[in-house]
Amino acid sequence: MKPKLRKYISIIVLIVLCLICATVFYVSASELWQESSDGTDTNTNTSSDTSVDSDLNSESDTEGETDSETDTQISLPQEAVIDMQGTIVSEYLCPTNLRCEWAALKNDGEGCIYLSVELYLDTRDTVTSLLGGKLIVNGEEKEFEPSTAVGTSTLLTTYTSVIETEDEAEIDVSALLNINIIENSGLALTQLSLNGSVSISEKYENAEKSHLIELEHISQYPDLPSGDEITSLAMVLSYLGYDVDKCDLCDLYLEKGPVGYTDFNKANVGNPRNAYNSYGCLPPVIIDSAMKYISVNGGKHEAYNYSQKNVDSLYYEVSQGNPIIVWACENFDITPSISRIWVIDGKNLYLKSNMACMVLIGYDYEKNIVTLANPAGNVFEIDMDLFEERYLEMGSYSVVIK
Repeated sequence: MKPKLRKYISIIVLIVLCLICATVFYVSASELWQESSDGTDTNTNTSSDTSVDSDLNSESDTEGETDSETDTQISLPQEAVIDMQGTIVSEYLCPTNLRCEWAALKNDGEGCIYLSVELYLDTRDTVTSLLGGKLIVNGEEKEFEPSTAVGTSTLLTTYTSVIETEDEAEIDVSALLNINIIENSGLALTQLSLNGSVSISEKYENAEKSHLIELEHISQYPDLPSGDEITSLAMVLSYLGYDVDKCDLCDLYLEKGPVGYTDFNKANVGNPRNAYNSYGCLPPVIIDSAMKYISVNGGKHEAYNYSQKNVDSLYYEVSQGNPIIVWACENFDITPSISRIWVIDGKNLYLKSNMACMVLIGYDYEKNIVTLANPAGNVFEIDMDLFEERYLEMGSYSVVIK
């Protein structure tokens, strides 16, 4: 190639390279400028979006606060004429139990009561397989699915309702849990059931802060060494003005049956005159004895089963001068447990240790005490919370005669 031609070619190549470099530089600069521009716009948009989001959050927060305030007004009214709560536990005293916590509120001037119910499973086991069940409140069923309970207390389901009423309400609560476990006692559990009644009324809120009934104490000894139930009835009948004798009441008016063959809801298991091999009875038997005696002696009183009702109703009755026969503990320091299991008419009956029947004659909300007349001892005071705990554990059994 001639030198002159080589020179021209070199110049052309150099020019082309310069054009290419210039083009690359221009494109790169344009992209950088565009990114910078987009970044500015993006920042502006971000600021704008943030502002909008901030407004939405502000609106949302405001709405949340409004909803929260509304909920608060519903669940915790400032001027509540009814503000009550209580607990219902399953009938059987096992390491595994159903527990229902309820709360009821009513605003001044409103013709309705707000009711909230929570159903729990309490168990000593760390993990328990649950096969489902249902909660029934005021006839309305709410089923819950199979699950696993972890820990000592597991929330199974909740229920809320508005009950239209001007004054008071009596709400039936029950629950059924299908389960398949072996208790520490060796008892195979396939179901747990809970039954109770929630009594809601303004009169409980307006009851006296304390009240004590003057009642003549009657000892079950020496004639009725295992007759705390029938002797408690004798104390109440005597208070109501009847010339009652505890032994006649036991011998003539109390249904009795042999141990191992008798349902303690239908008759006294054994004879209260025996110090051993006699295990008492539950409210239906005492109510039957009371009504027989009242009828024969020309009385006009009625015996009512107040079992599974909230304790507010018991204290209110005491405030009205009505002593209450209650099933509590012989020793309140000892947690009760199942001591015997009988199968009567195809049904398991659970005898609870440490059970004792006595008469509730007083309460004091400020001192947080209740007063009991124990036929196996004397009249004594005990911490209200401890009494309520043992009363629940024993099945919340009670009888009112008025």
